[in-house]
Amino acid sequence: EEANVFIGSLIFVQELAEKVVEVVQPMRDNLDAVLVFPSMPEVMRLNKVGKFTMKNLGQSKSVVADFMKKKKADDGSSFEEGMLKLLRTLPKVLKFLPSDKAADARTFMMSFQYWLGGSPENLESLMLMVGQDYVGPVKASMEGKEKVVAEEPVLLPDKAIWHPVAPSIVFENNQKYFEW
Repeated sequence: EEANVFIGSLIFVQELAEKVVEVVQPMRDNLDAVLVFPSMPEVMRLNKVGKFTMKNLGQSKSVVADFMKKKKADDGSSFEEGMLKLLRTLPKVLKFLPSDKAADARTFMMSFQYWLGGSPENLESLMLMVGQDYVGPVKASMEGKEKVVAEEPVLLPDKAIWHPVAPSIVFENNQKYFEW
């Protein structure tokens, strides 16, 4: 009841999705932001960042769905590859659109990039960006002060090799892994 932001991800079990919707839906309008990353459509519809929502996800013609279908037809990309391409391209385009809704959509896409990067620095930047722009108490405390500029998301390669004791986050190819 005292939360300002809800963040969820990878909610693909039907029973869990139903519980999340049951709990979050009644509180959604009172939350400053709801960020749900890849999950079942009913959970994704909870998303809310300013004026940006996904409440019609899967219920009407979608620019995103059209992009994904075209990408698959053009070069045989999988859904995941198309989504990553869209995720990396869309924020760059949205920053040039003048409306608040475009800025809010860009914030959602940037949040998704931070989330996928998963590092402590990415998560700190995610909370900083969402907090100072959307969370009431944080916005109020920032009044008259200069906004803190969040770092750009540290993006991981689409395909990489991870090792738990390696000095870097991931290796981009076999050669780098074997050199280590």
